[in-house]
Amino acid sequence: MNSKILNITNGDVFNQYFLSKFDEVAVPFCEAMMDGNTLLDIYSDEFINLRSAELNVDVSIYKSKMQAYDALNTNGHFSLNLWFGQDTFCQMNLLTLLAYLEQIGYCGNVVLNYIDDETFDVIEANIDVELGAYRKLYEDVFISRSMPHEVGVLSLRAIELYFDYRSENGALAKLVRENSDINYTELVCLLMENSKEYGLSDIQAEKLIKKYK
Repeated sequence: MNSKILNITNGDVFNQYFLSKFDEVAVPFCEAMMDGNTLLDIYSDEFINLRSAELNVDVSIYKSKMQAYDALNTNGHFSLNLWFGQDTFCQMNLLTLLAYLEQIGYCGNVVLNYIDDETFDVIEANIDVELGAYRKLYEDVFISRSMPHEVGVLSLRAIELYFDYRSENGALAKLVRENSDINYTELVCLLMENSKEYGLSDIQAEKLIKKYK
């Protein structure tokens, strides 16, 4: 039996930290699934082309960031250890990864570890993940845009904030409109201060300002 472990982390920054601390194989899952549209057939050519366009990056750059996909499809890892945060940004990426594991019929062990994105402290460790419901959940959230009731190991709060983030009447959209008189830099800072649960980057904050100011 192959007992190798592949660690999949929530992005480049934590992945570098993980590799500096542990002598294990780790790759980042690099996406921003809370932004833009998507397709049900994850990592198909059509998916890659659409996601590249939605994120405004060249297809070759997008493909260079598909380390998790490459590792899952080229190595015989028996077990997966996942390292993700509980904010909306991380949760939407985690949902996509779990749905992809179901799509490819992954049958190995999957263990989830929730981390603090700022301190990298482990919040909750060794959560056993039972695959089977996440592809349907992915379809409900990303394709049908419907709020689910059962979310497995994911955070219901994060999914609620995903729909809030995408809404013109959401809390962040209202924050931008209500503070449109302050200067751009101050508004970016205000958004960042009020969006920790969303896990926004400064780039996403700037996009919200351009959209709603």
